[in-house]
Amino acid sequence: MNTIHRILSIVSLVLAWLILSFVFSPTIVPGPFAVLQAMWENVRSGQAFYHLYKTLFRVGFGLVLTMALGIAFGTAMGLSRRAEVFLESWVMVGLTLPAIVYSIICLLWFGLNDFAAIVAIGASAFPAVGISIWQGIKGMDTQLVSMGNAFKLSKGAIIRKIIFPQLLPHILAAMRYALGICWKICTTVELIGMSSGVGFMLNYWFGLFSMSQVFAWTLLFLLVMFAIEYLLFKPVEKRLTKWRNDVPIPLSA
Repeated sequence: MNTIHRILSIVSLVLAWLILSFVFSPTIVPGPFAVLQAMWENVRSGQAFYHLYKTLFRVGFGLVLTMALGIAFGTAMGLSRRAEVFLESWVMVGLTLPAIVYSIICLLWFGLNDFAAIVAIGASAFPAVGISIWQGIKGMDTQLVSMGNAFKLSKGAIIRKIIFPQLLPHILAAMRYALGICWKICTTVELIGMSSGVGFMLNYWFGLFSMSQVFAWTLLFLLVMFAIEYLLFKPVEKRLTKWRNDVPIPLSA
């Protein structure tokens, strides 16, 4: 049933796009066929693979940096009241500053290179991950930890068997959310200061006012996001949370 609903949702989006392409001129809303043709030209010429690789490289390392900083900050804030008071202002400032500010500062500091893009992504996205982990630790069932201590479990066993399973949904949700943020920030960095990547190509075709190419790169962007979500995140999440389905539900008396 869920698959049918997803298919209907995609079909409705395509139909809405098709209707809008008839209502507006191709310079405003190009039709699906023109966009697919432009995308195929990019794939055939190899440009799609090169620029997509550059963006994925930056997003991938940016996501790793985001999760590392976010988990470190969130864990420290969740386990220590002093760390919470000290780091809360850092996280709030990180959430408040626009991504374009990080992008400009990192490009000025480190130059127009991949390292600047990765640092800008990590600095912009990690506060949201930190808050998710922080709230996840705050919402943990401490009685289970106390029970583990009562049974004299090692700290490693408590983290692996009690704490990690409770934090896992927060980590997965934060990673999924962070990936979307990383994509947006990376596109912004590429648009204003890089000579490769999807953001660079969007800016290039924007300068030539080619809406079909702008739509083609946007569609390629979305297809990759869907592929990562349903071919990577969904299977991993299903495998890591399989234990939930194995837990018997107690029957009421």
